[in-house]
Amino acid sequence: MSPLSRRLARVLVTSVALMAIVLPGDAAKPEASDDTFRRGSTALAEGRYDDAIAELEAYADRETPHPDASFDRGAAYVLRVKSGAERAADLGRAAAAFEEALLLRPNDEEANHALELVRAEIARRRSRGGKGVVLATPSLDRALVRLASPRSWAYAAIACGSLLALGLWLRRRRGTAELAGLLLAPVTAVFLAALVPIALWSDHLDRHRRPAVLVAREAFLTHEDGTTLGGDPVVEGARLELAETRGDRSRVRYGVREGWVPAETIRVLRFR
Repeated sequence: MSPLSRRLARVLVTSVALMAIVLPGDAAKPEASDDTFRRGSTALAEGRYDDAIAELEAYADRETPHPDASFDRGAAYVLRVKSGAERAADLGRAAAAFEEALLLRPNDEEANHALELVRAEIARRRSRGGKGVVLATPSLDRALVRLASPRSWAYAAIACGSLLALGLWLRRRRGTAELAGLLLAPVTAVFLAALVPIALWSDHLDRHRRPAVLVAREAFLTHEDGTTLGGDPVVEGARLELAETRGDRSRVRYGVREGWVPAETIRVLRFR
């Protein structure tokens, strides 16, 4: 096998290997027609917010997640707050429900707006109590991989690998085709070198880290032994990245910081 043929084979093997990330098909989301969901929606419409929350939480625990059910759950918590019957962390649980709805249906403008209003209310309350709100921004690697799904990154890498193979083949031609190959091959090689680790890292995060939201007034990140890490607290409704849970404590990432919080203070989001 010639050196060029071996290079082509390696490129194609890399592309095929990446397909392992994207082969499992996305499961079709069922209609939210379960009796529990209907009872929850009916209770919500009738102003029975405690009953609505009980039914919609039961739906979330047992059934396949659905954006409508998640949105209604968030609305039930918000409306219970407005009714004057608020319970601790209702706003945080509302934020978690709207975050979940957005994971299930990213273009849901109503859920996005509702989430912004909930977080604005949390910030207003903290400000009124003399506490600041410092929202941590995702680290660069997290911000980058969230620009697209693991499947999309993998498809981009596969496409780039195919173009690289084409460029290497064109370099063996003569005339305009050879020139095209000389331009295409190095450019696609650079992009492939970047896309492969991004696709693999995105897939790793998707498989081993889970989105979560803090559903307590605030929590301080600690070391595994319980000693505080210092710094600003994680505020109610903040988006977290869950790494693991051991007993009654969970290791989470908040912005660029990682530490432990009580497991009961977070709500893990379901989106598949």
